[in-house]
Amino acid sequence: MNPPVPNLMSPRRLAIAAVPVVGFLSTPLLPFVNGPHLWFGVPSVLVWTAIWVVGTVVALQFVEASYRKDGGAEADAAELAEADAAEHTHGAQGGHR
Repeated sequence: MNPPVPNLMSPRRLAIAAVPVVGFLSTPLLPFVNGPHLWFGVPSVLVWTAIWVVGTVVALQFVEASYRKDGGAEADAAELAEADAAEHTHGAQGGHR
């Protein structure tokens, strides 16, 4: 029997990835962000957006690390090997790419 394949879209990973989305979508609703304010000499909306861009990168790194820790790297390698084997089988039979 094959070991269980980790689910990339687990509730925990979706929750982590949703945090920056909520941060971006809340931008027009927050008066301290969506106003004529300067933070560090830059409009507050620009700084807020830059923070969430970095937050998105961090969140996706956590998702990737969690997936790999749960066996995702092995599952991806097995899937790639299976796809390569299927491609070589079709190629030997004269199939088109």
